[in-house]
Amino acid sequence: MEGERLVRVGDARLLIHQSISRGLHMSGLYGRIFMGSGLPGEKIGRGFVDYVRSLASVLHAHHLAEDELEFPLFRDLLPEAPYEQLAEEHRRIKPIVDEIRLKIERAPSLERIDTLLTMVARIWGSHIAIEEAHFSPDKIDAVMSADDQLSLLARIGEANQEHSGPDYLVMPFTLFNLPQKDRAYMSGLMPPVVTRHLIPVAWKEKWQPMSPFLLI
Repeated sequence: MEGERLVRVGDARLLIHQSISRGLHMSGLYGRIFMGSGLPGEKIGRGFVDYVRSLASVLHAHHLAEDELEFPLFRDLLPEAPYEQLAEEHRRIKPIVDEIRLKIERAPSLERIDTLLTMVARIWGSHIAIEEAHFSPDKIDAVMSADDQLSLLARIGEANQEHSGPDYLVMPFTLFNLPQKDRAYMSGLMPPVVTRHLIPVAWKEKWQPMSPFLLI
């Protein structure tokens, strides 16, 4: 990605998809490991719970922003996209994610959580492939000005903040499931105080138990 693409809606979509995809992979991988061996100590166990909790929260907020902000706008601008199919897949994923959030907040049943993660993953791969084909950065650039994309990204950010949380977990989750070359671009979409002070300093003790599962 080039530096000037920081504010492109299509680039932000690719990055959040990448972060969620890694979150699904790592949650499933370590969930299966821990099913066999048990959670290896209180700190790592808490980190795994927080990691899965963050995945579910970020995925929920991402789909909500698409349903309420992006898709209504793009229906007129990019009418060829299969909106009903995408919305139906969101509806199929939602109760699964709701159950993951419920299960992980209680004494987690790793076997059940693994089953739920697998159910999401079966839909997720083809779902995002369709989205990325129809809402690519270039296709969005062709129908939206840079200013309009900035405005939409700001609204998406506000919606994500409202519908996901806690911030001290979901923001590090989003950033540190990206490799460093892409993390810089995602950081540019966050307020500087978050990336320069809150994540590395004020929130670090709270999210650090997730670090075994993150790219840090």
